[in-house]
Amino acid sequence: MPGTLAIVLAVLGAVPQAVPGSSTRVATRRVPISYSFSGHQVFLYGQLPPGSNGVFAVMEGPSTGETRLMKKGKVVFFWMGVRQYELAHAPGLYLVNLYCPEANRQGECPRPVDLEALNRTLGSAAEPVGPEAILARTSLEVLNGDLEEGEHARVVEGFWKLQESHGLYGLHENAIRVTEDGMLYHVFDLPAEAPEGKYSILTHFLRDDTLVAVTRNDLFVRQSGLIAWLSRLAERHAMTYGGFTVAIALLAGFFAGSLFKGGAKH
Repeated sequence: MPGTLAIVLAVLGAVPQAVPGSSTRVATRRVPISYSFSGHQVFLYGQLPPGSNGVFAVMEGPSTGETRLMKKGKVVFFWMGVRQYELAHAPGLYLVNLYCPEANRQGECPRPVDLEALNRTLGSAAEPVGPEAILARTSLEVLNGDLEEGEHARVVEGFWKLQESHGLYGLHENAIRVTEDGMLYHVFDLPAEAPEGKYSILTHFLRDDTLVAVTRNDLFVRQSGLIAWLSRLAERHAMTYGGFTVAIALLAGFFAGSLFKGGAKH
């Protein structure tokens, strides 16, 4: 289990309309990444607006730029790369917490989430949720051929599964608990591989099949300590950084050689 940091998020505004009574709160908006960073838990709580009976939240991290992907296939007797892609504009982290009223975080949800129905409910009032959101905002370039019909969707599906295996993407169907008085509680697990930068957390409030409000909260994940110093050194003084790493390698080799040489005398 990753080390935990309770981060309580505060509402900055409501879209598409202000709804009195809906709120979430923040204790800290910054997560430091040090050499020992192994992940954090982002804890949220808040209040549903009167009359709403549904809620879900999306935490999204900054894009890490273009991602190179490869499709493997069997050529004669060997498996090798047969298609190469460059996927652009994908978020570095994309996690969705959903509310299951039948279970309310007590046991497993008896029904799988219907993303198609949820996205129909959102319509043009908000971005789609899940893999469809990644498909809508990304562009795909084939590096060794032409893009085929449906290929973008298939690549995004594979990319989602790859990111999901690292804890960077995911849909959690029974992640939000709502009390009788309308208080909500849930946690996002920020993995150790989470990218540095500004994160957004959107909490969507529903009334039956209508989106009534969306609150946005920002979270900042920043390198700190030695990690931050080395990163700045590499960006601003590449030659110095290169000399520094070479010196460390030589020093480590010298000490290792001295240690084994000393051990051989006994």
